[in-house]
Amino acid sequence: MAIEGYVLGIIGIAGTMLTILGAGIPLAKGVQAAAAAVAEKQRLNIFILIYLALAEALAIYGLLIAFVMYTKIQPYLDGTLQLADFSLTYGWIYIAAMFIMVVSNLGAAITLAKGEPAAIGSITANSEVFTPNLIYLGLGEALAIYGLLIAFILLNIVV
Repeated sequence: MAIEGYVLGIIGIAGTMLTILGAGIPLAKGVQAAAAAVAEKQRLNIFILIYLALAEALAIYGLLIAFVMYTKIQPYLDGTLQLADFSLTYGWIYIAAMFIMVVSNLGAAITLAKGEPAAIGSITANSEVFTPNLIYLGLGEALAIYGLLIAFILLNIVV
């Protein structure tokens, strides 16, 4: 029995939630550094939260792509459009978009997992380095944004 396109689509939607792992890796390391830094200098709390929000955005990107995928497949699942018309090609596009999101997210997660604790440690020593550190962390975040944009381009093919 051949696999149906909509099954691949549903797998693609579910797979985008692997981006949560990408968010969890830098958050785990960043929160640990944040706890130590805030204990030393509580006034840095808002700056540290901004750094940690970059890691949280990784999960949000995956969720955003999952919503886009769902809105495109929903008419097929609820009977508005013929389920058979959701082709195998569409299903593979969903898998490709999911794969791109997960891989780009992993690259960003590795960068942020190493960069966030260092950035938090450096603003504890000198709060004037907040903006340069934010730019450096933003470069790592950009990896996930590239994947997000490519996933949008791919999903634009699906009618």
